[in-house]
Amino acid sequence: MNDFKNILLAYFSSLTSVLAAVETRTLITIISAIVLPILFFSIGKTIDVMLQIYLHRELGRHKSDEN
Repeated sequence: MNDFKNILLAYFSSLTSVLAAVETRTLITIISAIVLPILFFSIGKTIDVMLQIYLHRELGRHKSDEN
């Protein structure tokens, strides 16, 4: 649910560019206003998940080395 709130917040802040893209109907404005934010959000979320997995594994290794 937190991801949904984040993407809504991101689109709310760029609402004017989305409306401009709908109004002009050129490919470059549609890509820059609609497609790129979704792409960047997906890339950022993937990096976040991969970092969390890496940190979880490293913490597990560190705890097993102490025992």
